[in-house]
Amino acid sequence: MDDSERLWRFAETVYARAGVEAACLKLQARYGLSISMLLAAVWSGLQGYGRFGVTNIEGAIRRGQEWDREVIEPLRALRRHLKLHPPRGAEEETQQLRKELINAELRAESIEQQLFLQDLPDGLPAAPPAQRWRDAAWNAGVVVRRKCPSCDPEAVSAIACILAAACDDLDSATVVEEVKRAWP
Repeated sequence: MDDSERLWRFAETVYARAGVEAACLKLQARYGLSISMLLAAVWSGLQGYGRFGVTNIEGAIRRGQEWDREVIEPLRALRRHLKLHPPRGAEEETQQLRKELINAELRAESIEQQLFLQDLPDGLPAAPPAQRWRDAAWNAGVVVRRKCPSCDPEAVSAIACILAAACDDLDSATVVEEVKRAWP
């Protein structure tokens, strides 16, 4: 299994944990944030890829956000439109099309993560294994702050929820303080 597969499995596992879906959807709705990028940032920190610098990760984040805007968001918008406005007399076919769009959206998110991994810079400073959650917190903060330039307590709380679900034995209050450090 390669890193893109491991990342995708991590994202699916964490997303399924209690409270994470709601936290992710809140960030997505409020800030237009790509959840697949956020989970990739968390995973990369936990896996020892290091702590992002604001400038050295710019290309990976920008390319991911372009993919999200140009591919994922239109798929999501179409899927949502069909849910709210199915054509009369074609409800069953529309429901099937929505399922196909969900699968296409998930595949597009997986591709977004692959692009992110391709663009990760080498040699970033990494914390020792027991402290890699700190890199994950920082990386998540760097990704979120592109869409949320001020340190919004709701964004910090959502990131803390995601990290606590991704890491065993993490206290949410400790994570909150670490996440806040990503904002200047």
